Amino acid sequence: MKTKPIIVIALLISSILLAARFVPGTSADQFKEGKYIHVDNIVIQFDKTDATVNIDYHLSPFAQVYISLFGSKNLEPKIKEIFSEFKEVKIQKIGRSSASLQMLNISRKEAGSYLCDPYELGVQSDVVTFVYPPKGKARSYENVKVTPPVFY
Repeated sequence: MKTKPIIVIALLISSILLAARFVPGTSADQFKEGKYIHVDNIVIQFDKTDATVNIDYHLSPFAQVYISLFGSKNLEPKIKEIFSEFKEVKIQKIGRSSASLQMLNISRKEAGSYLCDPYELGVQSDVVTFVYPPKGKARSYENVKVTPPVFY
């Protein structure tokens, strides 16, 4: 086996990781405790008992390299882990910095309105925004680990 291509690949990966370490806006604190994903924003848009969820995140430098090499499909288990308390989660689309999900039966109908109980998320999100039907009124919460109860 020729060692020159292996050395070139190792130097290339090392250079990428070193450059990513010094990129402004990337803090090591965001990825502490072995977490390779930082959730910036979650938008939960209700539709009767179901919801469409859009999640924006960024990855640690090592995870960025891994996803570049092997594809964003490898993020699917982590996305499912974040929403593990929800019973029926279907991933619609997943990318390098965002994902779209469909959640079924997260709310229940009571007295003509809908109630969504609190759910614990697998990570803390910087912002969680709830969009209520029918007019699309939105309400945002910061630094959320557990969603508040929602009545709409």
